[in-house]
Amino acid sequence: MQVIQSPRFTRALWLVSMALATALPGCGDTPKPIPVRPVVVRDISPLLRGTIGAEVSIRGVEPIVVSGLGLVVGLNGTGGDVLPENVAATMEREMGLHGIGRATSPAGTALAGKTPHEVLQDKNVAVVIVQAAVPPGAPVNSTFDVVVRALNASSLEGGTLWSTDLRVGDPTVFGGPQLRQLGVARGPIFINPFAQRGKETEGVTANFGRILDGGVMTSPLPIVMIMDNPSHARVRAIASAINSRFPIGPGDATETAIGRSDTQIDLRVPRRYREHAGEFLDLVTHLQVDNSAPDENARRLVEGVKAEPALAGDVSWCLEAIGQKALPFIRQLYDYPELEPRIAALKAGARLNDALAAAPLRDIAKNGAGGVQIRAISFLGDLDGGPTVDLALRELAGEPSLTIRTAAYEALAKRAVRDQLTRYKAWVEENPDRRPVSPTRLEELAKLEIPGDNVQGIRRVRAGDKFFIDIVPFGPPLIYVTQQGAPRVVLFGEDQTLRSSALVTMWDDRFMLDAQPDAQGKPSARVKYAQAGQGNPTVQAAPTRLPDFLLFLARKTTPEDPRPGLDMTYSDVVGVLNALAGGGGVRAAFATEQDRLQGQLLAATNSRSQVDRPETPDEAPVVVTRAPTVLEPKDKPADGPRIVPITPPKGEQSGG
Repeated sequence: MQVIQSPRFTRALWLVSMALATALPGCGDTPKPIPVRPVVVRDISPLLRGTIGAEVSIRGVEPIVVSGLGLVVGLNGTGGDVLPENVAATMEREMGLHGIGRATSPAGTALAGKTPHEVLQDKNVAVVIVQAAVPPGAPVNSTFDVVVRALNASSLEGGTLWSTDLRVGDPTVFGGPQLRQLGVARGPIFINPFAQRGKETEGVTANFGRILDGGVMTSPLPIVMIMDNPSHARVRAIASAINSRFPIGPGDATETAIGRSDTQIDLRVPRRYREHAGEFLDLVTHLQVDNSAPDENARRLVEGVKAEPALAGDVSWCLEAIGQKALPFIRQLYDYPELEPRIAALKAGARLNDALAAAPLRDIAKNGAGGVQIRAISFLGDLDGGPTVDLALRELAGEPSLTIRTAAYEALAKRAVRDQLTRYKAWVEENPDRRPVSPTRLEELAKLEIPGDNVQGIRRVRAGDKFFIDIVPFGPPLIYVTQQGAPRVVLFGEDQTLRSSALVTMWDDRFMLDAQPDAQGKPSARVKYAQAGQGNPTVQAAPTRLPDFLLFLARKTTPEDPRPGLDMTYSDVVGVLNALAGGGGVRAAFATEQDRLQGQLLAATNSRSQVDRPETPDEAPVVVTRAPTVLEPKDKPADGPRIVPITPPKGEQSGG
């Protein structure tokens, strides 16, 4: 029997056989497993969905601990004690690598004619541990404070740290792991002026100090954004959103965001945010990936924060990240009855330089209470707003509250520096034939000196390269000193003179001020001063105007500048000022930055009850009532260095 198969039947049979062969084990290729990655879904408010922070994790934004072993010179015979062998060997090797030796050390320095071993035994030299917490995202050439702790000295008074490499982690000795170097530290050491050599009293010790703005970033760690869910398309969208919001500006070498793979985006802090890297990162994480409808997004955020006031802080960053197109919607909250949404809107408006935010911020700054008032004053510092803002801040700088006065001063100083920078830029544009000046250099120049002819009313002069003197002629007399960043002495009030008929002594009579009227009845003053371990004291006539007196204390007399001076460190000057306030040498109260921070904490605590209602002026301000202000130091941690407030131990007298 002959079976006749049609072509259609033959083709169908072939397809069935191929399918069976593929399905049977051992037949055909083994199917490859398809990797399945779990999808990451963050538990966030619907109001914040679509932001970059809802899809990525950012690495490199936590403070990084860096440290090193350094050499301090210029002590007053308090150093040169025995060192651990491994530390001594490490320092001798480092000095040898830097060309320090009997035949190579420069003449006229502390190391002249000495071997590294002899240097370490010098009583005017000490080895210190240098440590710092580098701010997140700190770019190249940004500065930060460092702390130093002596290993072989009873006091660091008068010392200057030589250039010291700062590496990630704890300091290591020769033979240990050498981690990445991020920066360097150098500069004069600031110690608590109430510290006593060789002993610790109430947490105050003379072998521990700080160098304000003494660290410089040289090789920052990169900031990396890691996607929750890998996607080349999403990486491109996020990088595009960041680069659109933060385009390349003056001084920027590359784009702000660069995608590296389907999971990684490299992030660079733009130069204009060099001193505000944290703010830049907040803006990036609150930026919408898809900003094709900014008006609709701003409207959604404003309506959402009314329903969820607890998200006011995040919403403020989101609105600022949108930019100028969000302003019509932000303004709807400027007079909103609930406090947190209103403050969030005013913050975003001020940072976007909306002049319409000035009036409501002035009202809160004058009539608000507690932490809300402080925040409003700070926001006014960010806003141009015209001279009415400056006049309001000048009035607040004369208030009796320390926290209000200093906040107003900081805002005025920020505005004065900005005005000075505008002047410099205009001068550069008017003189195109002059040598070009970089934008970074102009910013530095604007901070160095501020003339008193500005609408802010603030004048700044430099005490050499040691500290700034800011003169704020508003309100009752007050001397305020800073403890972080650029060292500053701030003189409030118009009566900035030494008292007549005042006698102040300190440091076991190494310093004595005698202010008495001269034969014609005019104010005059004489100072007797002996540097520690330097022999006989000198007696010099001293200025009676407090700004000139501070310059006299800090100035070093040289052939190039023969004017009289005592060559004191910032730490010594702070000690003298406190003694003057406590001993009746000036009419001013004395306060430190630590006093201000504690006052702000108290104000913030007192204002908690006002979060859900408009502020009232019933809250009593924090007032400076003592001269000097005395605070108890915080309990120290079990191990490691600590920052001690500039306050005398209990029961110790600061003036004679």
